[in-house]
Amino acid sequence: MKTKQTDPAKYPVTFKDDTITCRIAFDGGFYEKFPKEDKTYADLCKEGIRKYWSEGGFTIELIEVPRDDPQPHINVVPAKLTSTSYVMSRWWRWGWGLFRSSFHPESVMINWSRKHPGNIHLNLRSKSSVDWFMRVSAHEFGHILGLGDAYAAHYRFYYEAPGTRDYMMNSNRKVSPEEADMVRKAQATGKMQYFPIRFSAKRYFKKLLKR
Repeated sequence: MKTKQTDPAKYPVTFKDDTITCRIAFDGGFYEKFPKEDKTYADLCKEGIRKYWSEGGFTIELIEVPRDDPQPHINVVPAKLTSTSYVMSRWWRWGWGLFRSSFHPESVMINWSRKHPGNIHLNLRSKSSVDWFMRVSAHEFGHILGLGDAYAAHYRFYYEAPGTRDYMMNSNRKVSPEEADMVRKAQATGKMQYFPIRFSAKRYFKKLLKR
């Protein structure tokens, strides 16, 4: 599928011939050293993105810029809303993404487009390992590229997409060929790609009551 050409001066992420170029800026806290490591949170975030998405068949070029850079870029900031990491659109894009995604529940706060893919919010408070922080960084970058989640989240009605147990967008393990093709399609069409979702009242309320 041919990807539409994009002007690097107008888009935070560009995609050409499986080369992904992203302008990225980190909040000041990310320049602190990861506990008991010589590398910073920013270093490990970039390392995780490059490692796992290059293993998925892409060439990754991350251009680090200051937070006030005038050109479009992805901001990486500490997660504050929940204890987990996530990607979220700016507040003025919330809600109306439902109408662009045929009312898919994941689009409420991630109203994705190539010009506005959202910002990455990473949890810096959990006592995770270096490997896990890198994997989570790669997972959240998947949302920036236009992929939805595959695991049984509440906004997916606690439904895990079949056959995705080892996928990056499920368990943070590796970028599958299916996910790579979904990225290409998202970049070609400008539409976020979602994994199958199914509602079961029995499953949903059983899981909800256990929370």
